Amino acid sequence: MIKKILAYIRLMRPLNLFQGGIAVLVTGTLMDHFPDWTLILFAIGIVWCFTGAGNALNDYCDAEIDQINRPERPIPQGIISRKAALVYAIGLFIAGSLLSLPLLMPLLMVIISVALVMLVSYSLYFKVRPFWGNLMVSLILGMAFLFAATVFGDIRKGIPPFFLAFGFNLIREIVKDIQDMEGDRVVNARTIPLSIGIPSTRMLIFSLTVMLMVGALIPYFFEIYGNFYLLVLIFAVEFPLVYFLYSLSQDSSVENCGRLSSLLKADIFFGLLAIFLGKY
Repeated sequence: MIKKILAYIRLMRPLNLFQGGIAVLVTGTLMDHFPDWTLILFAIGIVWCFTGAGNALNDYCDAEIDQINRPERPIPQGIISRKAALVYAIGLFIAGSLLSLPLLMPLLMVIISVALVMLVSYSLYFKVRPFWGNLMVSLILGMAFLFAATVFGDIRKGIPPFFLAFGFNLIREIVKDIQDMEGDRVVNARTIPLSIGIPSTRMLIFSLTVMLMVGALIPYFFEIYGNFYLLVLIFAVEFPLVYFLYSLSQDSSVENCGRLSSLLKADIFFGLLAIFLGKY
């Protein structure tokens, strides 16, 4: 019983939930007045429900691919059936929608509706389309900041972190495509590396990373964030990105791309730290 409960938690991707919760909290600190904790908990609960639902639906759709690329996940291991994962995803979507009802306002309804459409269409259609799937999931992850900022009363505060999160996740998703080439090839998924080859994919990643590194400096030069943002950004975010580019240029194997994907995920948290400290 405990094993199955833990499997359902794993289906939601706890690290992604943690990242979503941190995103909400960081957005709260960017407000002129820190939001009421009840509002924060509602926002975190909604983000967790929709994030978990999207991940469960993704595992339902990717059951065949995950037999090769992610055999450690609950469905390939046989702990949870595909049908159970689908029911779980639907339940989480409903729970997130119900939690949203007390907070609904026109702009928030638009953000939630767009996020729901993207979550479902990504797993069912866009995931196997070159670049579109990467673009879609990156937009979804970045929208957590727009959602939280809208709940807290000022969507403008969520725009800079939205773009930073979007850029980080877009690069990471393309790196993961290199890592997952074997399984994607089995189901004829038309991901970027399978469509244009690894050398061209590396060039695309290099271009996007340079754009991210330059773009991340803009909030500082426009005095949106302060000196602490710049310090953390340079030493904890941009230096690791330089190493990331060097390592990928030397080794684009499955093993190294998996390691670099984890590096990027860790770097996202330092990016959130930079945003948090940027207010001071």
